[in-house]
Amino acid sequence: MMKNMIIPESPMDSSAAPIKTAWIKSGFALGPAGSFFKSARPLRIEIEGLRLLSPAQIRVLLQNRRSIEEVKMLIEEEANPSFIYRGKMRLDGVLFRLVDVDLRSSDFETVLRADLAGIRGVRDGIWSSEGAGDIVGRIEMKETRGGVVGGRGTLMIHQGTLQGRYTVHLDAPAEG
Repeated sequence: MMKNMIIPESPMDSSAAPIKTAWIKSGFALGPAGSFFKSARPLRIEIEGLRLLSPAQIRVLLQNRRSIEEVKMLIEEEANPSFIYRGKMRLDGVLFRLVDVDLRSSDFETVLRADLAGIRGVRDGIWSSEGAGDIVGRIEMKETRGGVVGGRGTLMIHQGTLQGRYTVHLDAPAEG
């Protein structure tokens, strides 16, 4: 006797974009500014890059009688791929989603600018379309290469228990 079984839909479909980890940093945020009780609050930032690839680009590659494996290899070997970025930030145990992320990197420095959104309680996780709440703040960071000092920047949170202006200090990169 055959049992009827519902097969769940895969979260990764054929249009899923390749994702790479772009930046993971930890450190602390000192603040809030103007408060009598300033403290160093633990901070962790994670940014992922999603490769931009249009369906037309894939179609052209497939029409040239390339196998899926060849198409994937050509995409991965692309010299200057385009990415959009998304991220999350945890400050003193509170999770924020980073939206409108601008991450720029050169030989000398990396600059991050992003808005902070609260996270709504959703069952599909923070990356779902319902995951981002209202914009509650902004972070701006700069990390210079070759120095002993880690990144520095500012964090402004407009509402909630962590409301205030913070000075952000990222850990210095490990030498190796």
